[in-house]
Amino acid sequence: MLFHRTQYAQGISKIFIQQRRIYTEIYQLEELQRLYDLLKHESLSKTHSLSKKMDPNGIFSNNELNLQKIQVYGFDFDYTLARYKSSLHSLIYDHAKEFLVKNLKYPDDLMNFCFRPGMGARGLHLDIKRGWLMKLDSYHNIQLGTVYRGMNAISAEEVIAAHNGTKLSIDIVGYLGKTTNMFQFVDIFSIPEITLLRDVTQYFIDNNIPFGSEYVFYDVTEAVTAFHISGMMHQIVGKDVKTYFEENNRLKSFLQRLHDANKQIFLITNSAYWYVNRGMTYLLGENWRDFFDVIICQARKPSFFGAEQRPFREIDVDNNSKSWNRVNKLEHGKVYVEGNLADLIEMTHWKGNDVLYIGDHIYGDLADLFLKYGWRTGAILEEVEEEINIINSESFQKTIQWLNVLQWLINHLQIIPGPEADALMKTWVAEREDEKAKSRDLFNPYFGSVFRTHTVPTYFHRRLARFADVYTSNVCNFLSYPLDYIFFPRRVALAHENVLPTPDINLLLMDTAHHAMRFETAHVQYEK
Repeated sequence: MLFHRTQYAQGISKIFIQQRRIYTEIYQLEELQRLYDLLKHESLSKTHSLSKKMDPNGIFSNNELNLQKIQVYGFDFDYTLARYKSSLHSLIYDHAKEFLVKNLKYPDDLMNFCFRPGMGARGLHLDIKRGWLMKLDSYHNIQLGTVYRGMNAISAEEVIAAHNGTKLSIDIVGYLGKTTNMFQFVDIFSIPEITLLRDVTQYFIDNNIPFGSEYVFYDVTEAVTAFHISGMMHQIVGKDVKTYFEENNRLKSFLQRLHDANKQIFLITNSAYWYVNRGMTYLLGENWRDFFDVIICQARKPSFFGAEQRPFREIDVDNNSKSWNRVNKLEHGKVYVEGNLADLIEMTHWKGNDVLYIGDHIYGDLADLFLKYGWRTGAILEEVEEEINIINSESFQKTIQWLNVLQWLINHLQIIPGPEADALMKTWVAEREDEKAKSRDLFNPYFGSVFRTHTVPTYFHRRLARFADVYTSNVCNFLSYPLDYIFFPRRVALAHENVLPTPDINLLLMDTAHHAMRFETAHVQYEK
């Protein structure tokens, strides 16, 4: 009899506990849904700034850099000292498509195409054989939703099937942007090339023309390269600098400040002297060479920084001819071509930590200098200013605010079991994906931000952080900082660390003032 009573009591207890658990789960779910409504209204209705705005013209640090220790400043020319208007992209696109039609016998219809901004982005990878453009994150993961063949989006299922998932090995991706079947578009000159590649691919698809994607890539690359190496681009731009070069009223002041501070200044560029002279004369005036201690043109970077030991040659700037005399020292006021970094260091005695070299190509300009020679490096990326302006916008900040809150709600929803919670989870996860797409499209509707995916940096930013001590949108942004300024990298919490709060300086100052007032009051009362 006692046994049956015990079983009965246990059964009643289980029913009570189960009912209480169900009640608790329903209550938690209702509370979470109520919290969702309140937080969404709060997140999306705020009109004040949700976070501190970043300076679009700031300089940002990956590695600590003390300018007081820098005695030598070096610069690239294209997209570093010289900035170009968007008209240059149209020029490259138009001449490359003409090369495809006239030299490689592509369909005449291509001549009706025109360059359109936003079709490409720096840092993208191309699966050459498949013709897939894609964005990779810093862990070599393909970002689903950013994979395109021509203008056609590739589904997540097709991408995963082709690569057995989304993660690519280092053998496939490569270390410096190129393998047998993967190519990374790194510099801003590649934007018209990407656009033309997409347009030609889409034309073949729409017109049912059989083609190999790798052939189109090689042909478009040949067409763009021919426009560069033939000298045709420089001839056109050099004759009409006002149409293609951006004016930069701050450049002379920047170089003058370095000169007045007795800093040594040098220029290393792959461009020919006559072309550099046209651009620099437009930007700085006839006496632009007075700013530079060493001027090196036609340097053949990145070979200039590598093992190749080609000697320097002086050129006669009046008739643009090379001298046969051996160069044993590099002199102020003279112009040199070719050469190599080892001879430059031997002739100038410039030590790595004393030198800051600034360029726009993270591989061609910065990688070898950073890894092999210990020079300090700076990257010039126009996209920084553009993206910060988007980050500072109210629409972006509200979207990210709500995304973070929604993620927090999803984390709490995950621990609540039951079919109602599962259904709500699907709804919220789908909303999260929609909000992620919305934040991506603010930067670029195809590929999003150059520098980040939703949660982690892009592969391009990982390389940038590896090879550039600092980066900014314009070389003249250095004018906003004194020459003894120390750039400190931001302390970022690791996954296992707490996120350390950034102090509110205004609150700290107010608190300090209140303490001072209380001390002053107490001191006066004590004297009385």
